[in-house]
Amino acid sequence: MSEFMKSVVEEVLKPRQHTKENPINSGQGLQQRKSSSTKSANVTNQGIPGIHRPNYQRDKIQKRLSVKADHVFRNDEQPHIKVNDSTITKGFSEGPLAKLQTMSLVQGNTRYNSNPGPTASKQNRPSEESKFLGQTTDGVKAWLFSNLDSSLHPFIQRPLTAFSIGVITSERCTVGQLFILNDILREFPSIKYFLTWDKGSKEKFVLEVYEQDSERLSMVVKTLYQKLSQKSYKSTQIFKVQSPSPWLSKQLELTTSVNGVAVIEGVDYYTSILLMDRHLKKASETNFDYLIEKNYLLLYGKFEIVSQVSEELKKEADRLN
Repeated sequence: MSEFMKSVVEEVLKPRQHTKENPINSGQGLQQRKSSSTKSANVTNQGIPGIHRPNYQRDKIQKRLSVKADHVFRNDEQPHIKVNDSTITKGFSEGPLAKLQTMSLVQGNTRYNSNPGPTASKQNRPSEESKFLGQTTDGVKAWLFSNLDSSLHPFIQRPLTAFSIGVITSERCTVGQLFILNDILREFPSIKYFLTWDKGSKEKFVLEVYEQDSERLSMVVKTLYQKLSQKSYKSTQIFKVQSPSPWLSKQLELTTSVNGVAVIEGVDYYTSILLMDRHLKKASETNFDYLIEKNYLLLYGKFEIVSQVSEELKKEADRLN
């Protein structure tokens, strides 16, 4: 091979080498490249005069950086806040969601519970209707009022503390009404009542009964009405009680405590005088006391004695009739 060809082959096979640079001039070359790159970038950013081309990628980056910086600033601004209940409550209440929750939980409950109107209170009361129980031929009447309307309370004889009221009236007053009521008061001592009763029967008999338990009140009023109705069919009756209560003794105007009381009802004033005259003339001695009233004869003393004597006098009064 000729020398010329050898030189060509050697040149082709020789490793490729980079052009070496002067270390002194290398920095200047780098700066020149950066400068030229910056200039080209500025030229690109400036774009064509009169036309705006937004850089969305750059704007998003700046937005993320600003949010992150703001978050760091807020945490550094108050690094040592002491959290307590008042701080939490105040901060919670300032938000719009907190206002909505406060209105629904507090104002809603307050409107329902703190000031219940008449409708709400009536819903908690018994829903039974008021009733007229009936009347007898001699004018005994009975009513049951359940959940009486508040506008009608002033027409009741005493302030109401109960939902239910029972009323019994009669055209005339009799002493037997007191004995019947005395038995009821002994059986149901919690009963409250208002009574109008006149010994001379110048006024009507009026009894108002008050009780929280509507079922108990209904039973009491019906029992009273039944006993008063049965009494009205008899012209002469006997009522007896052993160890009368202070209330009954007061109504009968007894000033001393007695062992027993008996009353013959339905005999007039002069018939009572006749009955006692016959008895006193027959009896060797009298071991009881008595009172003669307009429409009844009252015996009081030892219960066994007045009970026996009253039975004898009633038989005598029935023969006279």
